[in-house]
Amino acid sequence: MKRYLLLLTIIIGLFKINAQVKLHLDSNLKAHYIKKYQFSESLLCIPFYCDPFKSKLYKKNDTIGLCGKFVFVDTEFKLKIMPIFDLPCAFEPRFGEGLCAVNIKNEIVFIDTLGQIKLKTGLPACSPQTNRVLPFKNGKSKVYKGSNTLKKYHTTYYIDKNGDKIKEEYFVKVVLNPKILIATIPKREDIIKDTNTYYVKNEFIHSKNRLGNFYPAEPGQVQFYKNKNPGSNLFLIQFACGDYQLENMNENDTPFCGKYLFVDSFFNVKISKGFEIPCIFEPEFSEGLCAVSMNNEIVYIDTTGKVKINTGLKACSVESNKVTTFQNGIATLFQGDPKIKGIYQTIAINTLGERVKLLEFDDLAMAIEKFQLFENLTETECINNFVGKGKSNGYWFLIEKSGKVRKKLILK
Repeated sequence: MKRYLLLLTIIIGLFKINAQVKLHLDSNLKAHYIKKYQFSESLLCIPFYCDPFKSKLYKKNDTIGLCGKFVFVDTEFKLKIMPIFDLPCAFEPRFGEGLCAVNIKNEIVFIDTLGQIKLKTGLPACSPQTNRVLPFKNGKSKVYKGSNTLKKYHTTYYIDKNGDKIKEEYFVKVVLNPKILIATIPKREDIIKDTNTYYVKNEFIHSKNRLGNFYPAEPGQVQFYKNKNPGSNLFLIQFACGDYQLENMNENDTPFCGKYLFVDSFFNVKISKGFEIPCIFEPEFSEGLCAVSMNNEIVYIDTTGKVKINTGLKACSVESNKVTTFQNGIATLFQGDPKIKGIYQTIAINTLGERVKLLEFDDLAMAIEKFQLFENLTETECINNFVGKGKSNGYWFLIEKSGKVRKKLILK
């Protein structure tokens, strides 16, 4: 016990000494750090780089436990917060109103300017959910809690400085007498009987003339969504109604608040109703079709929201059914076993919903990718066709999308 106390005393002593350390950097590297990591409330989170050419500027033991680790420094690059934390995986630490979210023991927590933990979120800092939080502003911080099944999407809410959730108001346009009012859902005693559904809050205060059927994405969100959906003309978003959106949106778009919908690359709303999110996979358009849930059935819709293919598979059930996007006119359905989790029966379908037999072949690939392996196959024959090996005999065949065998192939 005495040894433990002695060791703890030494560590605390070293930390106090290190707290007076100034980080010495080359001017170019210092400018790079400032541009990349950015100051927030006069503090900067950067890696403590022990430049061998600056070693003479440090006293003995100054850099113990610091080299290569992230710390906070002030505008003079004096050490202010020791490396008691790690970086979160999905965002950069920034101070706001005296608090900053960092990673401690793989949990997102808020520390103050002395490095003391002031608030715990209970969210993993590094996980497949990619949880992230924004700095505090006006007494609240926005939290993006990742989904366990939908990798690209988050549940958003605000917390106060006690870590308590703040009830977020969703505004819905209601026509009454015929005055335009805004509705929110917190207090039952404010219900208006004539509306059946909505609770009146106040008049819509944003009088700007904005185009309707448009999601006003924040500058950072635009690139985020486009990076997540490269090459896609339609992609799924959750229509958040934060302060930025309410200041920049058309009042007729308030019924979209909190809902999932499809927008184009300019964030114009294209499909806003009639579908739900499946439980196991992410809706994503490919070749003009996208799998979604309707009445708890997995269906493929086109870019207008019209159902083109009914799969007959439940979207949310113990079977955990899932499907793929269409690639070269073919999609795969995975029908789960109700008794054994993770066991699937696979079925291939074409864009008409017709079953094909391509899965009866091994090493299936687009013919154009492998035509040089065969003596009797030309580039012309490869167009919109596949090659694969028979499961029973191991022979290679040229195969149509329907699963029909065109001919037997001979390897060079």
